[in-house]
Amino acid sequence: RVHRTGGDATLSFGELADAAAKLPVPEKPTLKRAADYKYVGQSLRRFDAQGKSTGTATFGIDVDIPGAATAIVLRCPHFGGKLQSFDPSAAKDATGVVDIFQISRGVAVVADTYWHARKAAALVTVVWDKGPLAGLSSDTIRATWKEKAKEDGHSVRSDGNVARALKTAASVHDAVYEVPYLAHATMEPQNTTAHYKDGALEVWSPNQGPDATQDLIAAQLDMPRDKITVHTTLMGGGFGRRGIPDFAAEAAEVARHVSQPVKVVWSREDDMQHDFYRPATYNVMQAALDSKGQAQSWSHKIVAPSMFYSLLPTFSKLAPQWMPQWLTNTLVGAAGGLVKTRDPSTSEGAADHPYQIANVDIQHVFHDPGVPLGFWRSVGHSQNAFVTESFVDELAHKAGEDPYQYRRKLLKGNERHLAVLDLAAKQANWGAPVPGRFQGIAVHESFGTVVAEVAEVSINGTDIKVERVVCAVNCGLAVNPDQVIAQLESAVVYGLTAALKGRITIKDGAVEQSNFHDYALLRMNEMPKVEVHILPSTEPPTGVGEPGTPPIAPAVANAVFAATKQRLRSLPLTLPA
Repeated sequence: RVHRTGGDATLSFGELADAAAKLPVPEKPTLKRAADYKYVGQSLRRFDAQGKSTGTATFGIDVDIPGAATAIVLRCPHFGGKLQSFDPSAAKDATGVVDIFQISRGVAVVADTYWHARKAAALVTVVWDKGPLAGLSSDTIRATWKEKAKEDGHSVRSDGNVARALKTAASVHDAVYEVPYLAHATMEPQNTTAHYKDGALEVWSPNQGPDATQDLIAAQLDMPRDKITVHTTLMGGGFGRRGIPDFAAEAAEVARHVSQPVKVVWSREDDMQHDFYRPATYNVMQAALDSKGQAQSWSHKIVAPSMFYSLLPTFSKLAPQWMPQWLTNTLVGAAGGLVKTRDPSTSEGAADHPYQIANVDIQHVFHDPGVPLGFWRSVGHSQNAFVTESFVDELAHKAGEDPYQYRRKLLKGNERHLAVLDLAAKQANWGAPVPGRFQGIAVHESFGTVVAEVAEVSINGTDIKVERVVCAVNCGLAVNPDQVIAQLESAVVYGLTAALKGRITIKDGAVEQSNFHDYALLRMNEMPKVEVHILPSTEPPTGVGEPGTPPIAPAVANAVFAATKQRLRSLPLTLPA
């Protein structure tokens, strides 16, 4: 807040924003010298830490509006399916039931408590039309992608002459890498509280974009944005999932149907089976090697859907309200044709790999099975870093060189990557792990931040145990170093869960997993020691929320190879029995 000197009057920054916007912008503002910083660069306590630690913080699911009912929604489990019919007669007289009715996504069951709503929902008879993806499975998707990999794709990057390098090569090294669909598995399932009254709507929602939430609700209810007020609460994990606020629009639709506030709560099963998933991909790698085993070319063909193409129907609802529907449809249709093969999220972390190899060919072969896709922590980098950093490790071993030193050679002149790579290797005591443990290394840049990680693993039969992870990061100026450390630790946990456990499988056009018994998370007793080292910098801050996730899977996979000489090329990492 802004306080008036010598008085009690105060104003918030928001209250002053309109007036401030009318002031002239200084031509040459004087910036404080780094030596004079008082708070920047210091590890300061978060303002919300005490509330989160004591259970007094208000997350979305904690919102308690007087007189509010609770609702659950029965949704078609099959992608693209729809409600065919439902019979609520056996549930209408169940304890606490307020109402049962159809909405655009299924059947809403409203009651006085969550438990009563859930019990009543079990009594509703529902018949679903499975829709156009009935019969779709993980096996059929993989078989299709394997065939699509034989096709030429859209060129994302083309340096030198790969065909000539392959023709004159002493040998050619090939590999195929695969990654599965992944759910976000936020600890707090999706939820939103909404109250519709006198033509206006007020919502309390744990979301990652209040304006997008407002826009999506406005489109869903066909009502003016200025009649919608969005209160953003704390959220028990987002990781990109809450950037698509379908759950808020759903709650708004339910609220307009009843005459009281209502909280829509998703179960864990709802959350797992109605997510927007990280894309699965199929990757064909190839390198031309000379007589000394040195890489003369690098080819990467990515067979994958397009996340932006999958999200276009949702994005179309965020168009300005003044835009006629025919124009929105035209623009969305045109954009769909472009993003199928030019979606940067598909090739990020692959097309821009930093290694100095003269001949490079990166292609994207588009195929969309119809599984809904969404942003997942570090987006395309999360898949492509695993592929890129594992394959460069393969090339190091083909050349008979140390994987760390091999990377250094290919990064010559790239000071940012080299500095981070060297720092991680030094702090991990690279090449001299604790007896019985084995090391793997990876370095990756995403969203302007470079992170190198060394994973130290032990192997017991087929059990992979990550004992220690050393992270080095260049994120520009570290405004709050403690927060940088916390985010890198968090990224390692999230990335390890995906590397060692995560897999969403499809059967009959629906997700097979439903809860943490079959979509496991990293447990406390599996948590490695994580050490974070921040490279000193006075450059502008970049970010640390996502870049720590991409390097961990390849670092672990490379360590497993060092231990077992088995190259694991698919996730989750599993040693054969």
